[in-house]
Amino acid sequence: MTGAPLLRARGLGKTFGTLVALADASVEIRAGEVRSLVGANGAGKSTLIKILTGAIRPTTGEVEIGGEIVETGRPAEMLARGVACIYQHSNLAPAMSVLDNIFLGRQPTRGLGLLDRPRQRREAEALIARYEIDLDLDATVADLPTVKQKEVEIAKALSLDAKILLMDEPTAWLAHEEVANLFRTIRTLKRNGVGIVYISHILDEIFEVCDTVTVLRDGRVVADWNIADITRQQLLQKFIGERLAADAGAHARRSRSARGTGTVKLAVNHLGRKGLFEGIDFEVYAGEIFCITGLIGSKRTELVRSIFGADRFDSGTIVIDGTEVRPRNPADGIGRGVGFVPEDRHRDGLMLKMSVEQNLIMSALGDVTDWGLMRRSRIADMSRAAIADLNILPPEPHKEVAKLSGGNQQKVLIGKWLQIHPDILLLDEPTVGVDVGAKAEIYTILRKLKAEGRAILVVSSDMEEVMTIADRIMVMRSGRMVGIWDADAVTQQEIVAYVGGE
Repeated sequence: MTGAPLLRARGLGKTFGTLVALADASVEIRAGEVRSLVGANGAGKSTLIKILTGAIRPTTGEVEIGGEIVETGRPAEMLARGVACIYQHSNLAPAMSVLDNIFLGRQPTRGLGLLDRPRQRREAEALIARYEIDLDLDATVADLPTVKQKEVEIAKALSLDAKILLMDEPTAWLAHEEVANLFRTIRTLKRNGVGIVYISHILDEIFEVCDTVTVLRDGRVVADWNIADITRQQLLQKFIGERLAADAGAHARRSRSARGTGTVKLAVNHLGRKGLFEGIDFEVYAGEIFCITGLIGSKRTELVRSIFGADRFDSGTIVIDGTEVRPRNPADGIGRGVGFVPEDRHRDGLMLKMSVEQNLIMSALGDVTDWGLMRRSRIADMSRAAIADLNILPPEPHKEVAKLSGGNQQKVLIGKWLQIHPDILLLDEPTVGVDVGAKAEIYTILRKLKAEGRAILVVSSDMEEVMTIADRIMVMRSGRMVGIWDADAVTQQEIVAYVGGE
């Protein structure tokens, strides 16, 4: 990229008491540049983004926009300077319409300060047409699926006519098709001279859409490269360390174990639920990782919820350890040795205001209770063992889960279900929104369970993840099963084509 930077941050530092969150970090963003910002949880990415959006004031350093030093710690000033942010978690008003969310706080007005609804609609229609975003402007945001809510966030940011757009894990809840649409929008923004900071833990995305990459570790910038000049292995080594990078590469190349030990733990026969999915047939064996992939809307989540007993099914059968079962609720699934890690850990998986310890024992209260009384020593022993086995950091049983990083929250959620010692573990998007280091640790946990003879079923939209951990892969499209392949007999490009219907 040539020309003067749109934004230049120099020597940014931020301390919270004795904690150094950011130390002497410098970064530049130029017109038409997509700069990836990567690093493990706690590396300083969020602190840097908060400084650039004006949410917090740095302890040291300065920010320059358009050649002029700006006053930090003022969100309205940064917005006025053309800095907008799309956050990983929704920042919308769920009870309001799409139209009102796009212009929330900035609605056009006419005489006497009255809201100019016709103008608001015209501007919104022009915006979504320009960027080819398919939205019903009159829909209530709360009624939209997650992917559509993300599109509202994108439209809201674009409506600011931003010169600098910060994207914090923008594809965390998007599937392949939606990611492709977002990338088209990013390329349109580039052509129009917008500078973009792109935070993602998905290497495929970084190497496909980004021009440059800044690596943070322990609050410091440790690398600043052109994407064209580096390899994936170099990037991994720089921010997760050589050991984890080597382990990830070795496991991606390892021999698979399709059908595991040869013992069928879970069989699904012609399973269907009216209007959602039908004719689903597959088996999951002890000692294998079976991945189901497909676009959002392919009804993967609805399928695994029915297997667990969270939702009903209308036709077909479920067989566990040779016995046909019809789970009516999650307790039935748990009673059959089935655990379920849901997609949204904040909404469905964890009690965020409760402690690590309380969350870990939640599914296994019977094991820590005698005659209706909870045994403190058993609870402590169980939680300490889980924290050590899963490397939950910090290793503090009484720490509030909400205060953990995303990766450690996810390890708590997995640990919660491991306390029931499930023979069959269902995981829906188990690594959404966690950094590469935490992903590697979660993969290690799954491989350990597989080696113990558990049957692991993973729903994932991350093709790199699927090709890294799967022994067999099933593709779903529009509620139907496209096919099942041994992972060592199919390429990632072929799976992507099956997913997209090519």
